[in-house]
Amino acid sequence: MSSKLSDSILKWYQKNGRKSLPWKVKDPYKIWISEIMLQQTQVSTVIPYYLKFIKTYPNIKSLANANIDELMLLWSGLGYYRRIKNISLTSQVIAKEYNYKFPQNYDEILSLPGIGRTTASAISTFSGFSNQPILDGNVKRIIVRFFNLVSETKNYQLNKILWEKSVAITPLKNTSNFIQAMMDIGSLVCKISNPECDKCPLRSVGCAYDPINNHQKKVKKTIKVVDLNLVFIVNEKDQIYLEKIKTGMLWQGLYSSPIFTSESNKNKWISKNSISETNLFYTKTITHRVTNKKLQINTSFYFLKKDKKVSLSSKNWYNLSGIKVGTPKYQEKALDIYRSKYEKNNV
Repeated sequence: MSSKLSDSILKWYQKNGRKSLPWKVKDPYKIWISEIMLQQTQVSTVIPYYLKFIKTYPNIKSLANANIDELMLLWSGLGYYRRIKNISLTSQVIAKEYNYKFPQNYDEILSLPGIGRTTASAISTFSGFSNQPILDGNVKRIIVRFFNLVSETKNYQLNKILWEKSVAITPLKNTSNFIQAMMDIGSLVCKISNPECDKCPLRSVGCAYDPINNHQKKVKKTIKVVDLNLVFIVNEKDQIYLEKIKTGMLWQGLYSSPIFTSESNKNKWISKNSISETNLFYTKTITHRVTNKKLQINTSFYFLKKDKKVSLSSKNWYNLSGIKVGTPKYQEKALDIYRSKYEKNNV
């Protein structure tokens, strides 16, 4: 069975595989960057970020010499910022322990920050260092459907069984093409919704998955609504006031207009820094989704003229025409609103 399955998948890959993707190379450094970027992010979104990243940091040495603010700026908008922090940490480890050369040993790759079993397997196998199986989301879905595991398997056993199945079906030859094919099939054919079973190579080797009878209603996720308060400040020099976010895992390390979890804390900050309500330019609630949270960001836009009473640090001002630090997506939304409103009032 496994031989027929792998033959069918490899044949499909030769004809239909996405071989032109920019990270389809043998360089472990480039493969590593792409694999981290592709975690929880679609290929179409990743491509421009990947190309810009590799152009800016073409090797480990250039990356290891970059500071975290530069990296956060380049990553800004891609989300899941822990990934870029782990990339930075890993580059430091490789610089120090491997003399800037990406390790080839599977266990050494696995020990690097932010790299789990599937990522280590992908880097090692695509680089030609080994022939390891993987278990990303696409491969999981294919195995679950092919072997009809959901109905007869308890959740706590499933991951162990999935790895066993992945090991069993992964060939020792042409391993790289096989796992590339599995990911492509999962992304293009055996999709989460509306799978195109008539185009799937697994149909000819015994996959009995029926998309109609196996259709499951999506479980509606509970969305938590979180209210935040943002103080967006621009001065007469066309500069915006931003502070580095030092707490919280989601945006830590990025730069933002002062943001508060309560209106009272916002008001205390405004009073402390002698910002007058006469400088209030506009107010608007910005809606922003983050995983299972809906953020309602009550934004106050302030325009400061020459006001010597304001006690904001002179080091925290950035030119609106070219903000050279990484910012969260909600900050970009606020900036778009300000520009639109300002331009409308100054036509």
